[in-house]
Amino acid sequence: MKKLLLAVVVSSLSAAAMADGMKFAPVISDKAFKFEPTVALTVGTVKPSGESSETAYGVELNFNCGLLQTSDNRIRTHLSLSRVNDNNYDATIIEMSPRYTLPLANGLSVGVGPSLGAVRVDPDAAGVNRETFFAYGIVGGVNYRMGALYAGLDLGVRRTSEKNNIDFDSRYATLKVGINF
Repeated sequence: MKKLLLAVVVSSLSAAAMADGMKFAPVISDKAFKFEPTVALTVGTVKPSGESSETAYGVELNFNCGLLQTSDNRIRTHLSLSRVNDNNYDATIIEMSPRYTLPLANGLSVGVGPSLGAVRVDPDAAGVNRETFFAYGIVGGVNYRMGALYAGLDLGVRRTSEKNNIDFDSRYATLKVGINF
């Protein structure tokens, strides 16, 4: 029943979005569509539940969404890969976050959206197995684009599945600096 309800909600949102000037699959249907990619290095802090805050570092690629897009290209997809090294564990996080953005000033925008991904945790304790968790959450960010310069700040909350009484529910803040193409 929940899956049927979810399908009805998603399809009704899709119809409303198309009526409001949304484009489905512009990467295929719109010859003028441009990804306008950005590559950035990231550094931030991750605070897993019940653990101390740790430094995370990684790389991010963000671009205009080619699956669903507004007429003024306000939906950007962020793909990130980051790493956390702690005395008790190492974690690798991969995440995708499509975000609806609102321009504030010349080059400055804010965006918010859901995130989906996976977290692989490698405990440093002998005899403890590596676990990979499905992750979901919400992310908000401020982005600045001027010419080739890109800078941003993201704040997010991540929830994960639980395996063997282990999870990686966490809050995080990430600074980003990169290049627009």
